Amino acid sequence: MDSKKNIKKFFNIKYVLIALIFLIVSFAWFEYLAGIILMIVFVPVTYLSVRYSKMVPHISLETNTGMACLIGYLYGPTIGFFYGLIVGLTCYLMNSFIKATYLSVPVLAGLCAVLVGVFKTIGVSFSTAFVITIILRTVIAYFWYGILGADPIERLTHQASQLLTNILLYLPLLTAILNAVAPVVFS
Repeated sequence: MDSKKNIKKFFNIKYVLIALIFLIVSFAWFEYLAGIILMIVFVPVTYLSVRYSKMVPHISLETNTGMACLIGYLYGPTIGFFYGLIVGLTCYLMNSFIKATYLSVPVLAGLCAVLVGVFKTIGVSFSTAFVITIILRTVIAYFWYGILGADPIERLTHQASQLLTNILLYLPLLTAILNAVAPVVFS
């Protein structure tokens, strides 16, 4: 008897109208809804990857760059740049990583998203654009972190681990996500 009251309580005209409006809006702007859902999933993953990458010295499993690249490919260079920069900075600051080298990572992620977005506009596939971008990012970051005073061995291990995890681990995962959402976003 109590469950029938609960059902009747939420199954009234007001809630039905709100649900119908939400469905209509969802279908009209589903590409943006897909982006919001991706961000709802990606932001906690980025936060946790930043937090737990410090547990293993000289190895970085940072996910912000790869996810920013996917957002840049799906929604354009500008949105990808701001996603990589804002999410990255927020995650690093929330984890109390406040050094020039740490704060450079979100900037590089945003720039990678721009590059992948530009590659898309000239017709390059996501996989090719991602690999080229990650390789360029690795080379630039190695020398950039040298300018910022990072140890050469630390630079080598961090950049090698980021290159390998991005290409071997994140690329297949992000490609699968792209294949799942591309029909909705690019329609």
